[in-house]
Amino acid sequence: MKNKLTNRALEDTHGREAMGSLSMAGRSLQAFIFYVKGGDIMKEKPDTGEISFPEIIEQPVMWGYYRDLHQANKYKAIVNPDNGKLFSIVSNDYRLIRHEEAIERIENAIYEVPDLGRYETYTKFYNDMGRMRRTYRFPEIYVEIGLRDTVNLEIHLFNSYDTVWMFIVLLGAFRLICKNGLVVGKKFLHLRKRHVYELEQINVREEVSTALTRFKLQTKQWGKWAQRQLTEKTYKKVIKDMKFGKKAMEEIEDRIYQDAEGFSNNDVPIMSVWMFFNVFTWYITHKAVSINHRVDMEKKLRAAMVNVRRR
Repeated sequence: MKNKLTNRALEDTHGREAMGSLSMAGRSLQAFIFYVKGGDIMKEKPDTGEISFPEIIEQPVMWGYYRDLHQANKYKAIVNPDNGKLFSIVSNDYRLIRHEEAIERIENAIYEVPDLGRYETYTKFYNDMGRMRRTYRFPEIYVEIGLRDTVNLEIHLFNSYDTVWMFIVLLGAFRLICKNGLVVGKKFLHLRKRHVYELEQINVREEVSTALTRFKLQTKQWGKWAQRQLTEKTYKKVIKDMKFGKKAMEEIEDRIYQDAEGFSNNDVPIMSVWMFFNVFTWYITHKAVSINHRVDMEKKLRAAMVNVRRR
């Protein structure tokens, strides 16, 4: 049995467009889905009208040999019964949050904040749908960091059955000028909960309702970065902390060469902190080989830019 997430172009009672969902009021704009196999991201394509989710179940865990089997009373398995895929073995305290349940909860919360306006969704799956990252982009919510340099508000929903990702609702942004997904600082970031809570106990509504305020605070900081010259200390520290391989570093250096106004006597690029930051978000957005790779690099960049944010 599969659950289906349908996209229907209906208008809600606030007269705004939003994205269609399970049994909720219809929401609308196109959805886009990435299907990821073996770590490779396939070509982005518009949703054909529905996302079909497997009915993930919990099963008891047995141990032993042949007929001499015993039940592991403190553990259970998270399984897709359609193909026998075992996602994880977890303790009995683990609370299964299905992808479609997480989507319904966040879209209900978005629906209750009419100031957010309409949105677009982009959904990525990994490990046979064991991990999901769903992005909500709000084209009517934008801030100009500089002249013709506009960013839109995004909200990211993460969920997994293989325990690699917690249930996360994360604030994000999208830079229109070069189609980069931006990495938001820790203090503006997200709700993060382990799967030991019932979904009803997680305050998704608060996370969504405060997103606009946090977005404005983050873009204010980015505006300051646009006016701040990159220093040698920041340049070397961020490069070191990102720990790029040789090939990746060559691409980063090529991009810096394109975007910089020149180089100092110490070979430090002459550019703003904002432009330097966007070199990395460009690489992460367009060069990551998988969802996992992208998420890992986003975490590294967030940590690497901490000292810059504190100034």
